[in-house]
Amino acid sequence: MKAIQKTFLAATGAVLALTLTACGGGGSEHGGGTAENGAKADTRDPYAVLKAARQKVAQQNSYKTKRLSKDSEGQERVEYAFSRKPDLTDKKSWDQPRKPKDNGLDNYDQMVGTEDALFTRNAGLAGGRWLRTDVKDKAAEKEATRKGEIQKRAEGELPNWLGVLGSSKGVTKAGEESVGGKPATHFKGTVVLDELERYKGDAMRDWLREAFVEERRKRGLAKVDIDVWIGRDDLPVKGQESGKDSKGTRDMTEEYTDYGVDPKIQVPALKDSITLDQFAQEAYDKGASGAGTKG
Repeated sequence: MKAIQKTFLAATGAVLALTLTACGGGGSEHGGGTAENGAKADTRDPYAVLKAARQKVAQQNSYKTKRLSKDSEGQERVEYAFSRKPDLTDKKSWDQPRKPKDNGLDNYDQMVGTEDALFTRNAGLAGGRWLRTDVKDKAAEKEATRKGEIQKRAEGELPNWLGVLGSSKGVTKAGEESVGGKPATHFKGTVVLDELERYKGDAMRDWLREAFVEERRKRGLAKVDIDVWIGRDDLPVKGQESGKDSKGTRDMTEEYTDYGVDPKIQVPALKDSITLDQFAQEAYDKGASGAGTKG
C-alpha cells in the first residue's frame, strides 16, 4: 500500500499544489512617447507598470500559460489553463529528462482540478485511467476563493514574478519589443534572495514571498534574473526567470494568452475515474489472486 501511495503521489502531486495565496496590486495610467514600432511608448516608472499589471492580472477570470523549463536534469514543457468562475484548472506536462525514467511512468501527465476534486492521469499508472482525489475541506476552500486568497498553480509564475520584481531594487525598462506580434515593454531586474527575504512592502504577500525564497534556496540559488514583457493593456505576454546553481543554469520561460477567454476545460466523468483506495484495492486483489499460483 505504501508503495502504491508513493507512486500515486509522485505522479499526481498534492491537491494543494494547485493553489497558493494570491498577490494584489494597484493601477496607473500610461505615459506618453512613441516606441520604435510606432505604438505609444510606456514612459511610466517600472514599478508603476508592475503594480498596474499585478492588478490587471488578478482581475482576469482566465488565461493560458505555456512554460518551458530547462536545467541540468533536462527540460519540461507545461501548458496551463484555468478559470476562476467556474473554479477549474488544467495542467498538461511533458517531461524530457536527460536520463530515462526508471519508475515506469510516461513523460506526459495531465491534471484537471475542480472545487470538488483533482483528477490526474499518466499512461503508466492505473492503466491510463483518471485517478481522483476528493477535496475534503470544501467550505474552507470556497471561503478562501471568495476572499480572493487563492492563487491557482495554473496561473503559472506570473503573479510571483510581478510581485518579486515589484519588491526588488533596480528594476529597469529594457526597451520596447514585439512578442507574438504584440507590442510590449520589456522590464528586467535581478532578485537577490537575501534582500527579498527582508522586504516588508505591499507588492507581494509575505508568506508567498517567503515561499518563493525558500523554493529557490532549496535549488541552491542566491539570486535570479527576472524579465517580464507587458502589453499596452497592462497584461503581460511573456515572463522569464534564470539563475545559476552548483549544477549549472536553470531557465524558465512562460508565454501568456487568451485573457478572459473561456478555456473550455473538460472535466473527466466520475465513471471514468477511480480513487486511490480503489486503485490500491485493485492492486491488492491482483497480488492476492496470484499469490497461490505455481510455476
